[in-house]
Amino acid sequence: MSIEIKGYYKLPGSAETQLVGFAVLFDTSFMRKFTRYKSFEKFLAGGKFNITCQQDFESLPEEQMDRHVTKNTKFSSWQEMLDFATDIYILRKNF
Repeated sequence: MSIEIKGYYKLPGSAETQLVGFAVLFDTSFMRKFTRYKSFEKFLAGGKFNITCQQDFESLPEEQMDRHVTKNTKFSSWQEMLDFATDIYILRKNF
């Protein structure tokens, strides 16, 4: 697959939104600890999602992603997984 998928995050107290690659946000350590996959790319492939670009990912119905997350991670929804990974990323960046 080898596409770079990015998400947005906002630092607490900051008005600016920043882009971060999901390979960074969902690094190997995060994926091994909280999912059945070693990488975010393998996680997407395991869900049989046809992602070839950023737009494909953004168009993916959240219900499909929620089902995949619930079955293959320690989280109950995609939003919960994303929020948790973002919190960890922000903490690492600030220390």
